[in-house]
Amino acid sequence: MIPKLTEEQRQALRAAAGRAVEVEDDQTQRTYVLVAKDEFPQFVDEAIRRELQIGFDQADAGDVADWDVEEMLAEARRRHSIQAP
Repeated sequence: MIPKLTEEQRQALRAAAGRAVEVEDDQTQRTYVLVAKDEFPQFVDEAIRRELQIGFDQADAGDVADWDVEEMLAEARRRHSIQAP
């Protein structure tokens, strides 16, 4: 089953004119993103490019540090275990 948009969501999408719309669940306070299915690949591509550009700009400014892949993986596993139910 695919849930149907509310009128409020439909109006927000119309007003956003092709941009993503954030929707908050008032019970969980989680935020979701509404974007048209056919625009989703471009949405993801643009988000990745924005984040990569931040890293490139930091590297160009000399804001870099050594990193240990094993330490990074351990931190990722720790964060994942905290989020898991």
